Amino acid sequence: MRFAWAVALVAVLHAAEAEVKVVERPAVLYSSVSPKLRIQTENPVFNGVFPNDIALKFTPNLKSTSYNLSVVSDNVLSLSLVKGKKWGNPSTSEGMTLYLTDLSIRGANQINDAKQVAQIIPTPTIQRHEDNVIYTTGTSKLVINGTNFRQKGLKLMFNPPLEQDTDYLVSVKSSTMMVLTRTSGAKWRSEPGPLKLARIDTGGGMLRIDPTYGGITVAEVQADLGAHGVTVESNSRQVLYQSSADLTILGEGFNTDSNTLRFHNGLRGKGVNYTTMEHTPTQLKLHLGDSSKWRANPANLPGPLVLLAVDAGAGFVPVGPTEAKKGRVVATVFEDPVVAHSTQAIFQSHTHEVWITGTGFTRGQYNTELNFFPPIDVGADVSVVVYNRTHIKLTLLEGKKWINDVSEPGTALKIKGIDTGAGAKMVDVQIALVKPDADDHESGVTVKRSTQSMYQTAAIKKLVIEGAGFTRDTTLTFLPALTKDEDYTQQFDSDSKLTLSLKKQKKWRFEGGSLLVKEIDVGDNNGAIPVGSGGQGIQVASILQDPDIEESERIIFESHTRRLVVRGSGFSLEGTELTLNPTKRSSYEIESLEQTEIVFKLNEGSKWAEVDEGKFVHIYVQKIDTGAGEVIMDGDGVVIAKVESDIDDNHCDDSCEWAIDGVCDDGSSKGRFWYDDDYGGFYGYDDDYYGYGYDYYYGDDEFLAPVCDEGTDCTDCGGPPTSEQKVECDNSCQWANDGFCDDTRTSGLCDLGTDCHDCGPVSNSNYSNWDDDGWWDDDDSYWEVDDSMNYGTGRSEHTVSGGAGAGGVFMVMLESLVYVVGALICGGGTYVALKWYKGQGDLPYVLAPTSDPSTEMPRRGASSSVPITPDVHYT
Repeated sequence: MRFAWAVALVAVLHAAEAEVKVVERPAVLYSSVSPKLRIQTENPVFNGVFPNDIALKFTPNLKSTSYNLSVVSDNVLSLSLVKGKKWGNPSTSEGMTLYLTDLSIRGANQINDAKQVAQIIPTPTIQRHEDNVIYTTGTSKLVINGTNFRQKGLKLMFNPPLEQDTDYLVSVKSSTMMVLTRTSGAKWRSEPGPLKLARIDTGGGMLRIDPTYGGITVAEVQADLGAHGVTVESNSRQVLYQSSADLTILGEGFNTDSNTLRFHNGLRGKGVNYTTMEHTPTQLKLHLGDSSKWRANPANLPGPLVLLAVDAGAGFVPVGPTEAKKGRVVATVFEDPVVAHSTQAIFQSHTHEVWITGTGFTRGQYNTELNFFPPIDVGADVSVVVYNRTHIKLTLLEGKKWINDVSEPGTALKIKGIDTGAGAKMVDVQIALVKPDADDHESGVTVKRSTQSMYQTAAIKKLVIEGAGFTRDTTLTFLPALTKDEDYTQQFDSDSKLTLSLKKQKKWRFEGGSLLVKEIDVGDNNGAIPVGSGGQGIQVASILQDPDIEESERIIFESHTRRLVVRGSGFSLEGTELTLNPTKRSSYEIESLEQTEIVFKLNEGSKWAEVDEGKFVHIYVQKIDTGAGEVIMDGDGVVIAKVESDIDDNHCDDSCEWAIDGVCDDGSSKGRFWYDDDYGGFYGYDDDYYGYGYDYYYGDDEFLAPVCDEGTDCTDCGGPPTSEQKVECDNSCQWANDGFCDDTRTSGLCDLGTDCHDCGPVSNSNYSNWDDDGWWDDDDSYWEVDDSMNYGTGRSEHTVSGGAGAGGVFMVMLESLVYVVGALICGGGTYVALKWYKGQGDLPYVLAPTSDPSTEMPRRGASSSVPITPDVHYT
């Protein structure tokens, strides 16, 4: 019986051993210099186990001679790398994963599956570059060469100090090269001298570089030269077409003999694309080559011509912040306008519209103006709507004619001049041949042309047909087709007027456009009579798409937000009006209008709504009118914005140098794709028509940082997020969700507030003080924290009885069962003697106090143990 109990206990113990779990929290280790690797289990399986009892196997293979193993606690092992050995040999800078495949204690494997225990990355090296001369502010780029660079987790520490993302932006171009871009207003050094890279972190922790000399010199910083003071004046008001001959650039500090310019789109001087005809201290005059254009991509025009840098004799000096590729706008370039020749035949008054095709047409901020021959009065005789850069629609107004006197069968209608925004250009292009209208039918039955506007379905108006010779039995043939008594009902008012009413669930047209009557049958012996000239029919209504408003709770501020974007469909380019509540119509103007988007601009001194601090007010669209009458929305209307008080965030202003330019420059815009180089160069490198390399801004595609601080371009961006949107903490720390607080409140392994799950919010911490990351050590000159295990920072002692945690309690229970069986055999005295012998009685033991690794200062003067060559420094 006793033997059966013992066998059962052994089986239970083996089952417990099989359930041992390794905590998979892979540390990032440098292949040759990271000194320690920690392996942690959830169960206290190392209690009473000696290092010689433990055998480990890894994939890729890591020999036991490469490390020294020690038992740190009952569930933590520490592996120390032997000098001259490596954790592994990763083939790329991204590294390799180290798996633990076997954890044996006294010959018995404790794990069933391979566990990730480390990410091995190659050790970075830095190349010394003492002869690299840069200027305090005159140099925008710094290239650092070396090996094993990787963007992820990259951090640098310079001497003198430079703050990453504040003083410079860094981009890894390859494993052997990184490029630093100086931010606007920053300096490489406050005074001339060497710039040294003191530490580098590519993901495995901060490594010291040549600490004896304070780092390795990557550049020699010299004072700015006089020619580094060149400035350029923004001049977006200077307008020119792509092929306009001359351009003037204004500024100060230009060389009177020669200046080299770097444009955003890669234009090259010295006769390649342009020639500089005049150099003065305050202006440059450029003349465009015959086969060149100021900007070559017409799809992105009108657009700015951006000058990035000027070399007045001391190297290129950026004239705008290089981190956002935002130089100075020296002109606004328009596409060369072209009108396509057409021989389309139209009739004097029966043809209701004419389409003009070509390129370079503008609308909105810039209006396209046309000069006709014979003369046509735009606004009185025709309406002009520019749909896009290639199409313009001319609509003949009611009672008007394209040409009053058509003496010949085909009189040419021409455009003699066009101005799309950069000045009038003379052209002589035929757009149509005008013919006389056909005579009315001999019966006297006619249909009068009408331009009345109707919505597709909205029953605001009824369709009125006017003409002559109508009867009660009149039947109309429409284009697109409509069926009497199925799509509409018809009321006979008189022999000159019919009134049509649309039936429910029907539409006048399935899309917007003109509704034509092609034939009319009044019930006499004449049958169906053609209407209009040439069998084309005649317009009786202009059908507008049913307008629709997209619901949105975009957060805006009372007055800080200057623009409000409303999206939807069916907006008319000829004019759309919305009725807002509670915003008054006098408080805003329509800045731009598209078929799917309207942008409202708040007038100076006005507010979108009155809002109390800490509260919000919704803006509703209650009515919309796109030209066929007001459409009333259901209920309170459609929500288009959520207005919050200006004082909810008091740092939104227009202090950015590029504020109020129509482009969001502080990075806070989320709802629109701005056609600006701040956010990816929509008119940038795709505009390099000439195919030249752009070595000055090599690799700048990655540098898309906002040009101004958040909240400093309030008018264009709408202001920063409100306080209630801010996150007090997050889990961006790579060791988040592991049961231990890893931010600056303990080990400092991660930034404050980045291990929210384990530490709790900054204002309401809920973490355990056990510092599990003491294994990050500084046993050599590379590291800044040590390997001490700190049980309970802030407590004088920590008493342990039989193990810690739930796993420890479980093991104590099993052990007690063994002793109970032994008591049945040997008696209670033997049990007490055994417990006294093993030191696990009622006598508590106290761990020796350890130093707090977060307060340990880095050791100064320690030298690197890695050999240094004259040109390459190994970290």
